[in-house]
Amino acid sequence: MTLAAVRRLPQRRGVRQFVKFCLVGATSLFIDKRTLWFLLNEGLPRSPWWISATLSFMLAVTNGFVWNRTWTFRADTHAHRRRTQYGMFFATNLVGLALNLALTQLILTLFADHLPYIGGTPHASDVLLASILSVPIVVAWNFAASKYWTFRTTPA
Repeated sequence: MTLAAVRRLPQRRGVRQFVKFCLVGATSLFIDKRTLWFLLNEGLPRSPWWISATLSFMLAVTNGFVWNRTWTFRADTHAHRRRTQYGMFFATNLVGLALNLALTQLILTLFADHLPYIGGTPHASDVLLASILSVPIVVAWNFAASKYWTFRTTPA
């Protein structure tokens, strides 16, 4: 790739969308992980970690939908289409949640010696770190699903 081609990258629509998607994702990640930390330590400390992770995810996904819809992909504003897109966005993010939960559990099992249903509840900081480590894979899935399914432009 030439230097001129690298300089033109920010002008490409897909690159701009990916950068915006990551910025929105950063705000959703903050909401998700801050809420998760609160729930693990204060809100629901005696509940299984995955319940807190699911609740924090639901709050963050709504933030992501609003900002990705209006700013990243600039989707059409018709109310019916908005409801349909929210369902699609929620569905793709449910897959992302399943990926996050599975990867978090895998990381906890491999690196924190926490087998599911054995050995009690893992420490909140272990859960948070394992959850953050799964983010790159979940971002790749969510961006592709959002761009090519949820917010794809339909021919007029």
